[in-house]
Amino acid sequence: MLDDDVAALRVYVVTHLGENWVEWPGGRPGEAEVALVDAVMSIRARYGRPGSAQDDVLLAPTGVHRAVAAYRALRGKGPLDDLCVLAQIDAASLQRTVGAQKTAGVPKAEAIVRAAAALVDVGVVSADDVEPADPRQKRAYTSVRGLGWVTWEYFGMLLGRPGVKADRWVVQAVSNAVHRQVTPLVARDVVLSAADALERSPTVLEHALWAFERSRTGY
Repeated sequence: MLDDDVAALRVYVVTHLGENWVEWPGGRPGEAEVALVDAVMSIRARYGRPGSAQDDVLLAPTGVHRAVAAYRALRGKGPLDDLCVLAQIDAASLQRTVGAQKTAGVPKAEAIVRAAAALVDVGVVSADDVEPADPRQKRAYTSVRGLGWVTWEYFGMLLGRPGVKADRWVVQAVSNAVHRQVTPLVARDVVLSAADALERSPTVLEHALWAFERSRTGY
């Protein structure tokens, strides 16, 4: 069935994405702290827009970008690549900085601090230490209530590791392509295999599918 699903997704890509894919913005390379904040804050959240200037008017960042910008302001100039520092930040203080959103009933700020501490405990301090395929690292991250394998993979993607964040939009894209509802794990496998067949980065394909499906709903 995987081969049939991959073929269906390739047709979907040609039909709906064509050759002009939405560009992957590049993640947070070399900044484990920022990538972790981004990954956790992205759970069931609007990504928003980064801060920008238009016609001499400064537009404030929104959504996840706002939380990341606020964290940068809290920590100072980058690169912010020391999870030991993030693990020692007071969760209440971080919550005042990034916002009061929750995941599985846990404040995201608290989950961020706990995840940083859990990763440090298994030897992950900087971006260079992150190995998404390492089961010890994955277990450390997913041991934190409210955090799962989808955002663990996304954490790695933000740091430049190839991967697929099988969130609601990517799952919907694959489901539409294969004409049945699929699970996040199936969506991940189909996108990975399709990217290999297309000789493209899975991260780039995933982002293009995410952007297309999200735009269809006006989200």
